[in-house]
Amino acid sequence: MKKSIAFLILFCAIFYIGGCVSADKTDIVEIVIFDAGKADAILITTKNHTVMIDTGGREFGDFLVAELSSRNITELDYLIITHFDKDHVGGAAAVINSMDVKTVVVPNYRRDSRDYRNFSQAKLDNSIVATVLESQNPLEFVLNNVSFVIYPSDLDFFEYIIRQEGDEDEYDEEEDEDKELPNVNNYSLVTSFSHGDNNFLFTGDAKAQRIREILSLEAIIETNFDFLKVPHHGRLNRRSIEFINTIKPRYAIITCSLERPADIEVVEALKEIGAGAFFTANGNVYITSDGKSITIRQ
Repeated sequence: MKKSIAFLILFCAIFYIGGCVSADKTDIVEIVIFDAGKADAILITTKNHTVMIDTGGREFGDFLVAELSSRNITELDYLIITHFDKDHVGGAAAVINSMDVKTVVVPNYRRDSRDYRNFSQAKLDNSIVATVLESQNPLEFVLNNVSFVIYPSDLDFFEYIIRQEGDEDEYDEEEDEDKELPNVNNYSLVTSFSHGDNNFLFTGDAKAQRIREILSLEAIIETNFDFLKVPHHGRLNRRSIEFINTIKPRYAIITCSLERPADIEVVEALKEIGAGAFFTANGNVYITSDGKSITIRQ
């Protein structure tokens, strides 16, 4: 009888400990960084939540919706538009019109372009009021066991009006010689998230000014990031190398195309720190985190 009682106590103890371990187990997080050309379209899925960072170009929108549907995704908890260049916001209207998007997060400026107007109309049609992030007011939220922070630019509100004739969709602010205009890439929202021991950083199209802001944030520079979405499709600016050497990711993804590859100086800087580099020019990149380790395949 005593043996039976002892065995029962032991069984209950094992069951209790096992239950605690199971309850504390960190869920899997999956990330898909889509091959959208020289554009960003990033899907993050936790156990039962979804986050999208940017949506590629307009022509990518329907494809993106089909990809999400093939994964049985019918709603997004957060749609983060880092900034309003066509290769980031272009597919947003298709996504918003096809999915139940609960929260849309945008930077603190407006833009005069067809893609921005389509995006704005889609929000209006679906009764969505975007959350606009302003300087010094990051947005924090937790989905399952994953803690997210979205950091806004320090730049003041700005309405970006095209100042040359022609099709605004062909306009490239990189060619703008009006130095009084802020470069809208520097409005890029920066998203970080932690999953167990793993830390991830997504930087939109941050250029030198925005990178300086990022490197002034203690929460960023004091975090050991395992993964970095390299800023601005791997283009070199005067702070690119400093940024890579400061963040020192174990893995880095560059969203680029064969026609617009990453600058060699950026690629070499990643090699110098021993980071595993992947390029969407070679196809979709799939990342899995179990809270302890990260696996990447392409």
